[in-house]
Amino acid sequence: MSGKRPAETIQTLLEAESQAKLVVEKARKERDARLKKAASEAEEEIAAYRAAKEAEYQAEVDKYMGTSGTETERIAAETEKRVAATYEATKSRKEEVVSMLISFVTNVDTSVRTSEK
Repeated sequence: MSGKRPAETIQTLLEAESQAKLVVEKARKERDARLKKAASEAEEEIAAYRAAKEAEYQAEVDKYMGTSGTETERIAAETEKRVAATYEATKSRKEEVVSMLISFVTNVDTSVRTSEK
């Protein structure tokens, strides 16, 4: 301690320590600010990515399902046609089927088979 008194040296060290604390505190605050900024940027990127993927998904859904319900209407009309055709086929063969069922019910084979004896 070349010519300085011990009290001055201690005071210098205390001042250096308080300045070091300020520098460290400032660095921590800057780091926290950078982390918060990075987190908010990441959230924005995630939201943008999610929106893009949702738009892609909706485009695919619209492509296969029709955007204005035209595909749904087409399927409903086709189903209605098939139901009407099935109804007409049933109606035209109703008498034949009823006769066949009545004959099966009334003409029962009561003979014993040889394998059951």
